[in-house]
Amino acid sequence: MSATEVIELIKKLPPEEQAKVFAFGDEAREQAVGDGVRRANRDKAREIAQQVFDRHPELFSKLAQ
Repeated sequence: MSATEVIELIKKLPPEEQAKVFAFGDEAREQAVGDGVRRANRDKAREIAQQVFDRHPELFSKLAQ
């Protein structure tokens, strides 16, 4: 089965099942070491980023201008 066929099958799944497939893909990417690049856990990175934004709102307001 080709990747295109798998993608078409995923598109036909209900949203809850698609979420499971996407979570699997995220986990698989995090564990892949073939390219030699370590990657942060996506949820942990978002949590840390939000803490930084919350701690320094005036800085990010100035940067956004």
